[in-house]
Amino acid sequence: MRRRILKWIAGSLAVGSLSAFGHGWLSPRSSMAVDTANLQQTLEKGLYVRLPAQYEFIAAVIYLVEQDKLPLKLVYSTFKWSQQYSKGRRYYYFELGMRKRAEQIGVTI
Repeated sequence: MRRRILKWIAGSLAVGSLSAFGHGWLSPRSSMAVDTANLQQTLEKGLYVRLPAQYEFIAAVIYLVEQDKLPLKLVYSTFKWSQQYSKGRRYYYFELGMRKRAEQIGVTI
């Protein structure tokens, strides 16, 4: 019984320390580590982008994320907010929301 408890404690310490130690190495340091192709695909499919001007706006948003001028968290939260609207309106709400929120932090899209 005592050995089993000691093994459990040693194992949980080993697993805990490895996960805490490895977390710094495995997590991305900035938004540059983000897969922007995946972000582009997510925005285009989720917002039902169809027009060339809409594709240009999405490209501008992704460019600002890559340049660390626009936080990725802001883009995803605006995307999630726009998902509550019908398919035909999602993009327009996303664009309006992104422009307003980007202005608040001093970025022009």
